[in-house]
Amino acid sequence: MSSHTRPAVRAYLARVRTALSDLPPDEVDEIVEDVRPHLAEIADGLGEDATLAAMTAELGSPEDYAAEVRAAGDYPPPPRPSGDGDRTAAPVSGLAPRAAFWGLALGVPVAALLGLALGLTHEAAPRALFAYLVLVGVGIGLAALAASTRGTDQIRDLPEVRWLAARSGLPARLWTLLGVLSPLGWWLAAAVLALLGVLLAADDGWPALPLMIGLAALVLWAGPRSRTDHRKLWATLPVTAFVTGTAVGLAGALLGSAVETPHASPHDNVYGGATGEGTGELFHDGERLDNLYVFDAEGNPLTDVYLYTEDGRPLSIPRYGCDEHTSARIRTGADNLFPRPRVETGAVDDHGTLGGYNAHRPVCAEREGVPFTVAVPTETPGGN
Repeated sequence: MSSHTRPAVRAYLARVRTALSDLPPDEVDEIVEDVRPHLAEIADGLGEDATLAAMTAELGSPEDYAAEVRAAGDYPPPPRPSGDGDRTAAPVSGLAPRAAFWGLALGVPVAALLGLALGLTHEAAPRALFAYLVLVGVGIGLAALAASTRGTDQIRDLPEVRWLAARSGLPARLWTLLGVLSPLGWWLAAAVLALLGVLLAADDGWPALPLMIGLAALVLWAGPRSRTDHRKLWATLPVTAFVTGTAVGLAGALLGSAVETPHASPHDNVYGGATGEGTGELFHDGERLDNLYVFDAEGNPLTDVYLYTEDGRPLSIPRYGCDEHTSARIRTGADNLFPRPRVETGAVDDHGTLGGYNAHRPVCAEREGVPFTVAVPTETPGGN
């Protein structure tokens, strides 16, 4: 049986048509044909469980669905019925609709800022950002619950919503945006979320991976449906804002790494491998070396030692330090002066314990001195 002819689809469409009966018949026919594929898709997803009750649980009542379609198409509101059976005649508290609206209005920019912060600091993202992200998600979820249980008609009737719509043309722009994002845009948003999750997981932020995968699944599910079911906007708009902020942050971090100018040694152009900018590296047994320690014949460490190759070239390699803004290990230049301070990175808890329980604040420290002692051989190399 075709999903277009399922009894549940026909019954749902019949009630939608009834709810739109005050509109011209040809416009009602056009609306019904426009929404029929979406209802058929829902019915296909429900399979053998595609009943009117199941579709109502998935989409809301046919009357609410018709009201969403009516608002999206800028059709006039339905005439209000009169009599004792008028469920809209009773006064309704504006607390839930107002909480739903302001939860979304404030959650969208906050989600964008969190995405920007995570994108910029993904290599050393503090765990506090994840806590903020969860708190914002809970707040938006409560707002979405209010919108889902009370419908969006009451939200559109709020004075601040009417004022905003009249002066900004926001509804029309929003529908245009959703049209552009569907369907390729939702897949791109999911890909950005998955990429951020992988980057965070690679830097010991593994709890972020399932969170980002969950957000990716949410945007793929809610995105295509939000154009006709406006309750899904409480999922798609914050996630879209978060993805936009993340993309901008990742692009900024990448651009910052590309244009970073190290403090070069005067001899970097003499020794630097293929680039001539002091980017040569030292290896021992296949391991890259960032530091060298030199001792005299008595086993005393030497400082301020400049190393050269056998033909007089300075043995310059990259030097690393701490970024004061992100507490991350970054390159600060290149030279042939040894030994260098040791760069130690990690995270501390609220008591300042490195690597302690619930450590969330990144730290970076440059340690002077030699971390070990040596016993200098007494035999001359090559001697008997």
